[in-house]
Amino acid sequence: MIRSRVAPLLPLVWGILIGVAWVHVRVGPTWVDQAPAASETNTGQFFPIVEPITNEAIAQVRAATRQLIDRNAGAAQGTRPILVFEFRPGETLPGQSEFGSSIDLANYLSKNLGGAKLTVAYVPEPLKGYAVLAALACDEIVMGPEASLGPITPEGQAADPGYRDLVRHLALRKGRDPDLLLGMLDRNADLRAIRTADKQVHYVLADSLPEFRRSHQVLEDQPAWEGGRRGVLTARRAREEGFSKLTADSAAEVANVYRLAGQAAAGDPTLGQVIKPVWIQIQGPLDTVKKSYLIRRIEQARQERVNLVFFQINSEGGLSSAADSVADMIAGIKDMKTVAYIDDRAMGVSALVALACHDIVFHRGARMGDVRQQVTGRGGQVQDLTPLEINALAKKAATLADQKGHPAAVARAMVDPDAVVIEATDTKTGATGFVLESQVQAEPNRYVNQQVRKGAGEVLEVKSDDAVSYGLGQEVSETEDLKGMHGLRGKPIRIDGPTWVDSLVTILTDPFVSWVLLFIGLFMLVLELKLPGIGLPAITSALAFLLFFWSHYLSGTADQLEIILFLVGLVSLALELFVFPGFGVFGMSGILLILTSIVMASHTFVWPTQEYEYREMGYTLLQVTIAMAAVGAGAVILARYFPSLPLFNRLVLKPEPWTGLVEDDPVAKPSAEGYESLAFLVGETGRTTTVLRPTGKARFGDLLIDVTADGFFIEPDSLVEVVDVQGSRVIVKRLGS
Repeated sequence: MIRSRVAPLLPLVWGILIGVAWVHVRVGPTWVDQAPAASETNTGQFFPIVEPITNEAIAQVRAATRQLIDRNAGAAQGTRPILVFEFRPGETLPGQSEFGSSIDLANYLSKNLGGAKLTVAYVPEPLKGYAVLAALACDEIVMGPEASLGPITPEGQAADPGYRDLVRHLALRKGRDPDLLLGMLDRNADLRAIRTADKQVHYVLADSLPEFRRSHQVLEDQPAWEGGRRGVLTARRAREEGFSKLTADSAAEVANVYRLAGQAAAGDPTLGQVIKPVWIQIQGPLDTVKKSYLIRRIEQARQERVNLVFFQINSEGGLSSAADSVADMIAGIKDMKTVAYIDDRAMGVSALVALACHDIVFHRGARMGDVRQQVTGRGGQVQDLTPLEINALAKKAATLADQKGHPAAVARAMVDPDAVVIEATDTKTGATGFVLESQVQAEPNRYVNQQVRKGAGEVLEVKSDDAVSYGLGQEVSETEDLKGMHGLRGKPIRIDGPTWVDSLVTILTDPFVSWVLLFIGLFMLVLELKLPGIGLPAITSALAFLLFFWSHYLSGTADQLEIILFLVGLVSLALELFVFPGFGVFGMSGILLILTSIVMASHTFVWPTQEYEYREMGYTLLQVTIAMAAVGAGAVILARYFPSLPLFNRLVLKPEPWTGLVEDDPVAKPSAEGYESLAFLVGETGRTTTVLRPTGKARFGDLLIDVTADGFFIEPDSLVEVVDVQGSRVIVKRLGS
């Protein structure tokens, strides 16, 4: 009796079991089976494959994948990496890969990567031609929202019957529907989408449909291709039917789904190549000097064909503009793999530098984030970020993280105290990751298993213990462990730190030293104008200004514009003194250009827009004002005491012997206190006692006074005539000229 009741149910039970088994074969293991634990990260790498597929490209893929697999197998805790192959059509002749090279790559990906944990084909945009075979050879397929696969046979070509068996074997090897791949191979084939009683969709060629009907109860029979696009499988349909694991908008999202810690959406420049590493230290606050130092070190590494750069970061923050520029520079590096090694801390805006690197590695006890302030101004002054700055830096941090495969929500929370970070499972992709509360509220049905990881009110600080759980990077106890992650354990790496040039630039750009250079440059320029001939004062002035602009040029605050303005100012002064005397347009313009160039060379900004920039501008103007006042005071002292000093009076060029009747000391100058004005000298003639270039001395009777030549040069002991008197300035010309 019991047997008779159970017997009618046996066909139904067997049907369910067969259906489950068939789904498992068609789709492969589900994401739940493959997804790592929330706190687990995987070793992995993206490998770009751009059409057309060539034998050279295959050789590069072979070398790079084997190197990555062997490197991880030889690590201390031997791991199996996830290999993500990003397929993109070429800019020229998309879909024109040859069948031979494409099937060779497909065979390699499907049979020769046993050391890998998983192979993933990422197809962000439509892919067609024989290159589709290589994508189908991977364990899992991830497609972009607008992506599609097929047709396999290029347009204008007929499907080669000899390719059918190879494609069928590839389908069976990867657990895919053979008829579907054959339908993609031959777009003229009549491929049907059959829905059976078990509510599954099967792809069956029309020739095989009678045999299929004998073993399945067919409920619906429709053409396989959508809208007449024969041989093309869209991303939507691939996702719905389990052919594609998920739909991802970017490579960074793929890295997040497979929990590839700190992996970029680009190939590793060290893979398949001899590793040439360099170690660059970033110590202390980030400023314009540190930015210039890093630019030089990176450019030097590029010239030496380095392909792996470790940035050892130990910084409490710095200037937001400098950190932003350094982060952009590092994020833009394509020919070198960048690794941020947080030795102790990457706090404040220095966290942007770490987020711009491909990988982030924490030394045990290190920390990162807490971007609330920036170090500005002189003496390491600290200033809280304004709401506008917080919004801008938060967007910047999220953008950098998204570019490099780090969780964008976590990066934003390091800057924005109002950001709420939630760890949740995305029902769209099946992945567990980090999102902002605003994203969850925008799509309330998309995220499940929600857990708040960071609430509102405080910015996020990530410690080394939490680095893995936040998906930011890994933790090591010593530098040898970091080197071992890249197959460099025990091997020496050149360490690049600040050189004597960087130390000298740091000293010369110190506010006090800069003031001293300005004072010396201006004072010696005045001294040279007071003394005849080009001597020690001119050389000293030129050296002071050279050191000032050289140091500020290397520090990044001065550029060609400031140097050109300064030189034009000097030329204008020379024109005023030698060509158009009278202290008019050229003189005022020259002084204005020189002062403007000095002020501009002291900052990275042209005009202040933020509070600390106004403060810096005030400091610079005060510095220049004090320097000018000191030069003026020095000039007064110079005029009064310089000729009588026993040491410095030797710098004065002695006048040529005077043939006049007065035998007094030609340098001695009778007192002119009784004269309210020297205008009575207009029209008088005298004789120069020194060379006029254009200033010097001339004697009129018993009166020895400073005069200015109305021309370039007048020799000593020459007859001159006073042509004009402007206050205390007496202008003369050569007699008879």
